[in-house]
Formats: sequence, C-alpha cells, structure tokens
Amino acid sequence: MAEGAVKPEGVTYSNYLRLPELLSLQVPLADGVHDERLFITVHQVQELWFGQLLAELAYARERMLDGDARTARARLVRCVAITGVLIAGVRPLRGMPPREFHAFRGVLGSSSGAQSAQYVEIATLCGADWVRGAYGARVIAGLSGAEQERMRGRLAQATVWDAFVALLGKAGFAVADEEGRRAAYERLAAPRPDGTNGGPQLAELAELAEALVDLDEAWTEWRACHALLVERQIGSGPGSGGSTGVAHLRASVHRRFYPELWQARDAALPQAAYGH
Repeated sequence: MAEGAVKPEGVTYSNYLRLPELLSLQVPLADGVHDERLFITVHQVQELWFGQLLAELAYARERMLDGDARTARARLVRCVAITGVLIAGVRPLRGMPPREFHAFRGVLGSSSGAQSAQYVEIATLCGADWVRGAYGARVIAGLSGAEQERMRGRLAQATVWDAFVALLGKAGFAVADEEGRRAAYERLAAPRPDGTNGGPQLAELAELAEALVDLDEAWTEWRACHALLVERQIGSGPGSGGSTGVAHLRASVHRRFYPELWQARDAALPQAAYGH
C-alpha cells in the first residue's frame, strides 16, 4: 500500500480525494481581491489536467511502440477530450474585468504561464520540434532545477511522434526520410478497401494519423483561447515574467506538433478538389 494511503475500510469520499489538502491550496496573496481565488483555481485545474494528459500520452506512446494502433488511438481520443475540457476551463476567466485582474497582478511577481513545466513536457512528449530548438532552450532555462531535470528525462525519451513513425515502419512503410513518410501518409489517405500491409490494418493507421491531427488542432485551439484571454486582460502590453505578452502568444498559436501530417494534406487531396 502506498505511503500515506488509507486502508480500504477507512476510505471516504473526502480522504480518498485528499480534499482537505486539495482545498487548502487556493491561497490568494492580495488582500480583499475576490477574483484572485478564481485565477488560482483555474490554473491549478489546468495543471491537474496537464498531469493526466502526460499519463495518457505516455500510455499512447507505449501502445504504439508495442504495435497496438487501436488502443493508442483510443488514448489520443481521450487526450483530445481532455484538451476540450482545458479550453472550457479557462472560460470562467473571461468574466473577470481587467480592473479585477490588475488589482492582484502585482502579487504575481516574475511568475508566468511560460514557466509551466508540464506544458513544455506535453509539447516534448508529443514531439514538438520547437522544444529542441533555441526557443525551447530558453523556456527550459526558466524552469526550476527539478523541472529541468524532469525535462532532460523527457528529451531523452521516445516521443509520440517517434512511436507513430516506428509503427509505420513496422507496417512496411519507408520512414527513414520525409519523402518516404509523405508517401506513407498519401497511401493512408487514399481510398482503399480495408486490408493489411504486413502489420496493422491500413484503416487503423489512417485513423491513428487523424487522431494525431485532432490532438494538434485541439492544442491550437487551446493556445488561441489563451491568447485571446490574455489580450482581453492586458491588451497588447507586456506579459508577466518579462514576456512580450500577447505578441508571444499569437506567434505560438500556429505551432504544430505534427507539421508533416498537415503538409501532407495537399498531396493527399484529389486534384479535382482544386478545380483541375
């Protein structure tokens, strides 16, 4: 039994969910500012869901590495649903007038949403290329020592994208370069009877690819929702923690986890779709 766990006969709704500890964590720093508690609650809930997403994405990756496209897709569908909850979860802040936010903004100090280690972990686990570039290095440098250590572990692991490409390879596709992968995507998108290709069914692989696009799209919506919320609260002014605020968030909206799958859409569509 895990340390601190309650014996089954003593389990209640409250102690199973650790409610006393959980509900003690909303601690506003500003005096007499009602909306700060809402701000804290929304962001804590986001981080709870981030943690669940990391668990689901890791499970999906492992199932793909095991060759189980069907279970991996089911977990990615769950991830899309969770991201929808994340989007809905920030909407209560839209009803917070800017004057209420600015009444407690000063107590935020140098803190910034860019310091969310779990958000960077999600992008890393999904396989976002920007995490491994100069921008990602700057973001990671702003994390705590323990968070940086966790990120080093994530960067050393296979990503969801690595697992998907490996699964295509097991199915007989040439995946060593982008040209070979593009040919694989085109084949998955082409009209065909269901069948096998020396591995998982093509239909299952095609559905898995679409689930990855669904996840990418959902995160684009989340980033757009976040950018709009920040613009509503602070306009075009600088963000907290020394960030450029809305300008930075707008630039991040269209970052893709899986750009190859988006770029392959043009080649996969029939020429008739373009009026040829």
